[in-house]
Amino acid sequence: MGQVLKSKHTQLFIAIGAAEVIKVTRVRSVGFPDGQASEIDISDFDDDWDQFVAGRKATGSTSIEVIYDSVDSEALEELHRTGAVVNFLVTAPASETAGADKPAAVNGVITPPTTVVSKQFNGFVQNFAVTVADNDVWKATMTIRGSGAVETHRPTP
Repeated sequence: MGQVLKSKHTQLFIAIGAAEVIKVTRVRSVGFPDGQASEIDISDFDDDWDQFVAGRKATGSTSIEVIYDSVDSEALEELHRTGAVVNFLVTAPASETAGADKPAAVNGVITPPTTVVSKQFNGFVQNFAVTVADNDVWKATMTIRGSGAVETHRPTP
C-alpha cells in the first residue's frame, strides 16, 4: 500500500521562462486539468445497440486559489495578461516539516524532483479573479486551461 499524501508543504512551481522557475506563494488549493476522452460512434445498421470507442482526450481546466499578495501575485497576473502556455509542477511534501527543493527548468520545462511524487502539466492562465470578503484576506482564483496530458512522476527507488 502506498503513502497517503498530505497537503501540508505541497508546493506549486511555474516555469515562466526558458530557465526561470517561480514558487507560487500562499497557495490555498490547486487542481489538475482532467483529460476526458471524446467518444466515436462506430454503430452500423447491424448493431442492436450503439457502439463506441474512445477518441482523443480533451484537456480540461482547473483552478488554483492563492492568498493575493501585492508583489508575489504580479507574475501570475502577467501570465494571465500574456496568455503564455507554461509548465506547471506540483510537488508532494518532502517531509512533515518541509517541501521539496525548488527545481530548475530547461527550455521552459521544469525538471521534476526524484525524491517525491509530483504532477506536471502545461497550460495558460485563462482567468485571474481577485475577491475580497468581509473580515478576510484578498484571494485570487486562477483558472488554468490545460494543454496536453498531466504527467505523474514518482520517486526513484
